[in-house]
Amino acid sequence: MLGRARFTWTLPVVLLLASACAGPLAPQGVSDTAAHHYVVGTKFLETGELDQARDEFERARALAPGYAPAYEGLGLVALARNDLATAESLLETSKSKNAKYVPAYLGLAKVHAAKGELDAARKDAEAALRLEPRNPRAHLVLGQVRLKAFEFTAAEASFARALELEPGSAEARREWNRSVTIRQAAPGTLVGKRIALADPVKRGELAALLATELGIETRLRQRRPELFDTSFRPPGQAPPTAAPATPTDLTGHWARNAIELVMRLNLMESYPDGAFRPDEPVTRAALATTLEQVLAVAANDPAVKTRHVGQPSPFPDVRGDHFAFNAIMVCTTRGLMEAERPSGAFRLTRPVSGPEALLAMRKLAELF
Repeated sequence: MLGRARFTWTLPVVLLLASACAGPLAPQGVSDTAAHHYVVGTKFLETGELDQARDEFERARALAPGYAPAYEGLGLVALARNDLATAESLLETSKSKNAKYVPAYLGLAKVHAAKGELDAARKDAEAALRLEPRNPRAHLVLGQVRLKAFEFTAAEASFARALELEPGSAEARREWNRSVTIRQAAPGTLVGKRIALADPVKRGELAALLATELGIETRLRQRRPELFDTSFRPPGQAPPTAAPATPTDLTGHWARNAIELVMRLNLMESYPDGAFRPDEPVTRAALATTLEQVLAVAANDPAVKTRHVGQPSPFPDVRGDHFAFNAIMVCTTRGLMEAERPSGAFRLTRPVSGPEALLAMRKLAELF
């Protein structure tokens, strides 16, 4: 089925490229121009209406076979469908139609980044900047490539430049905010750096952050060595923490060891059906309850989990009787998490991003 789907997309593209040398299609009105259809196709692309976008870009190409933006648009549609080979071919064609057409270079940078070819992606973005040094989009794409290469400081500088050149860019603002948070979190492990780019963070990744970035086992050994005491006990006396049953859905999962560790330390648990659901996104409420549990275990103080029960809620979207209310209060009063500004809402169900989870780990480490 996958092969057939790819064929149905690739064949029209082949036919388009084969017919590029044919004469242009006669326009049917004053607005039936390549530029008009490119603009309309771009709007469809932005809203994810890929078939409509492709049709508009095809019309632009038919009206003007030498029009570089038409091939760039078709390449971006292929990229959105994760057909990287077709995307690269179309974007190279766009560049061949106009060697100074910057969006073709930026599209190629995105394709190479998606393929993991970060050196090639960086060269494409830098080539775009040589053509147009003040192009905010070029700085933005270079920053995104640098993020994927874990060059966080350089990425932040690129996003700052993009924002300086285009202050109203929501995407540049979002990427700059993300890079600032990553810098503040200062991931120190390869796992942490990879999860810094995750959006949203999943339960398995949160377990990996606790195990590696936070180094929770080492920290608990220092604070509560009895958790790891394997000395002799009389018959019938259980160890301080009994090993939980292995979840039913961890076979072959990359974070299995980390998940089993945090479960053994009673920091996270499986669902009642025995599954851990390692690929389930972590909400802000779930992150707060996990951080609360870490603090309770580290301090050997179960009262942490009831300290704020009965207090009025300062959050407009969290009732005082919500199951996560105490955890949210623990995290916000100790600086591990923050409410939204200026509304003061906590956003219980919003998925947690990689930088947000990393920063929480960094702040948690400061409490040990």
